[in-house]
Amino acid sequence: MAKQLSKFSDRIYYYQSANNDAKSIKQNFVIRIAEFQQIIGALSNKKAKDPLQHELILGRRGSGKSTLLKRIEIEVAENEALSHKYIAVNFAEEQSSVYRLFDLWNIVIEELNDRFDEPIPTRNYTEFGSDEEYTHYLYSLIQETLKQKKKRLVLLLDNFDRIVESFQDDGNLLRETLINYDDLQIIGGSTRMNEHFWQYDQPFYEFFRRHHLEALSSHEMKKLILHWSETLQYDQLKDFAKNNLGKIESIRILTDGLPRTLQFFIEILLDNSELYGYDYLKRIMDKVTPIYQERLNMLTPQLRKIIAEMAFLWEACSTKQLVEKCQMKSALISANLKTLIDKGLVVKIETGKKNHLYRISERFFNMWFIVTQGNPTQKRKAKWLSIFLEHWYEKDEFQNIVSAHLKNLELGKVPYDKLILTSKGLSQSRYISTDQRDEIITLSESLQEENKESLTPLPEKFIDIYIRISRLEDEKNYEKAIELANSIENEQGGEKFRILGDLYWKFDELVKSEKNYLKATKLGNNISFNSLGNIYSLQNKFEKAKDCYLKAIKKGVDFAHLGLGMLHEKQKRYKKAAENYRKLSKAGDEIGDGLLAFLYYENLPDKQKALSFFKKYIEGKEGLNLIWIREFEIILEIWNGIFKNVETRLVQILDEFGSKGFNSVIKDLLIHQQSQLVLNLFNHTKFGEELKDRYAVLYYTTLTINNSKDPQLLSVPPELQETLEQVLDTVKEKQQFYGYK
Repeated sequence: MAKQLSKFSDRIYYYQSANNDAKSIKQNFVIRIAEFQQIIGALSNKKAKDPLQHELILGRRGSGKSTLLKRIEIEVAENEALSHKYIAVNFAEEQSSVYRLFDLWNIVIEELNDRFDEPIPTRNYTEFGSDEEYTHYLYSLIQETLKQKKKRLVLLLDNFDRIVESFQDDGNLLRETLINYDDLQIIGGSTRMNEHFWQYDQPFYEFFRRHHLEALSSHEMKKLILHWSETLQYDQLKDFAKNNLGKIESIRILTDGLPRTLQFFIEILLDNSELYGYDYLKRIMDKVTPIYQERLNMLTPQLRKIIAEMAFLWEACSTKQLVEKCQMKSALISANLKTLIDKGLVVKIETGKKNHLYRISERFFNMWFIVTQGNPTQKRKAKWLSIFLEHWYEKDEFQNIVSAHLKNLELGKVPYDKLILTSKGLSQSRYISTDQRDEIITLSESLQEENKESLTPLPEKFIDIYIRISRLEDEKNYEKAIELANSIENEQGGEKFRILGDLYWKFDELVKSEKNYLKATKLGNNISFNSLGNIYSLQNKFEKAKDCYLKAIKKGVDFAHLGLGMLHEKQKRYKKAAENYRKLSKAGDEIGDGLLAFLYYENLPDKQKALSFFKKYIEGKEGLNLIWIREFEIILEIWNGIFKNVETRLVQILDEFGSKGFNSVIKDLLIHQQSQLVLNLFNHTKFGEELKDRYAVLYYTTLTINNSKDPQLLSVPPELQETLEQVLDTVKEKQQFYGYK
């Protein structure tokens, strides 16, 4: 490995990179190439009489404006063709002293005096009657010097927006100069496109060609990191660039592609590789604090308030949300949002509707704001730490972090305050499962018992959230249940999406239910394959249903045999259904025996198997007083020729549960040739009249089957006659099905 000359932080400049020597700037200029070539190309192609094209470089702080301006200055000075035509003057720092146009011309004259042997003689300011007269005089001196040297002036103005904001009437005076003379070209750098450049009644309306320094792409970031590794002889950095594409993309997302913040990430990664995760993040935040604090200080109180509320909301928000949070008028919020967008601090997300969404453009600035400006309640969820960890680590690495953290919690080797904060960050990450969330919180709570003086609020356990969801579900408050389920951060394992799939099913939104089950299966929630099978079966999409059930079974979800069996039964594939119910029973699910009993009773008539599987199903259920179990047991026993106090047991059922729903039992008794028993029930002293009144057709059916000469048969109403005949036909048909002659 190449010799490490010093720490990364000692060999790279952050704030003043544009003040490096010309050789270093040229050597390290590997991004913003397209903008550089476009501007230099325009300068190179200009003829002596051609009007000059003024340029405006737009970009946030740290995006590379100053370095680009410096690179243009060097090119003009060192390129023989350009230096023959132009003199470049770079105002990288002096703009703080410029608040009138003649301040600008005075500094240009001083620079020209340094360039040439003969100084430019100037009269005193007090000799002139007005600022405008003095301004014209100074510019005439610059023009005369340029004319003598046969050159044009390229004026490079960093923070040009600040300069023009300080001008009053001088803005119009500068515009007049630029229109009337072709010996001066301005190339300005600005953090924003303020009203001086876009309002039609302002001096520089559509006067500049604009170059937006966009966020660096992942490719550009990798290129920059590899360049640093070569020029700084840092093999470790080269290895990082080649082997950590995910981290590079994470940095790009977090920093919104700002080169300066990238340097902070890399510096701390290399110089402090031993730092614990949270300490690493804090160290970066310490580094960016001067930049971000200056960014805040430049904002008006209204703008700072909006930025603060957006930061604490975290997710993209609507104007309506900001109105509620900031307690400002909607029109005022909209105007301020436009200003923040112009400054590059906020991005607008088009929704395709009238109301758009807005968020802070640089996510790391959002994190920094919460950590440094938030109160304990706003910091409580540590969502900022969750987002950082999710972006910084690959999924596999993230699981390693979780495992290591769980071990640290068990052993208590890491200081309590670091463990608890990391517990909050990890437990709310989408990259962990709900089980891992609860394990982290449980172990953290046990540590809190030993550190009662410094208790830190922990997130709610998943199991407690799930209980609240279940209560809402029981109350049929599905909208609230769905809202609560959506608030679950953890996505690994897919449990969140399985719950949402269940809720949308009950809310009768099968499309959304299917969508969530599909998400769940992709995250390893194999139970959701079974749920998908149920949805497709309900919609008669038999092949898709079968495929899902088989996938669930293959993944070890044994109770998917239930759905697959019922699917076969629905398609009249009764033997296939029986196979799956047996497998369900073999897997230890007793419902398989119950389903087999019904299958062998209703579709594959086998009285011995039906009774055998049913007895197996109800074994140990003596205390389970369910009416259908008691009724079905009686019918199966009669079918098998077993008569144990049948009438007494039926009367007990009527006594306990009443006669409602008893018609199915009466039909089955008639099918199994127990018409006399049924007649006894119709003639029962306590329940007979109620049964006759409720089930008149079945009573007439019973009399007919018994060849009764009861005169009541003569009084069957005509409207019931057809129904009576249909019931008789059904009984005869079913008797043949069950093997009766």
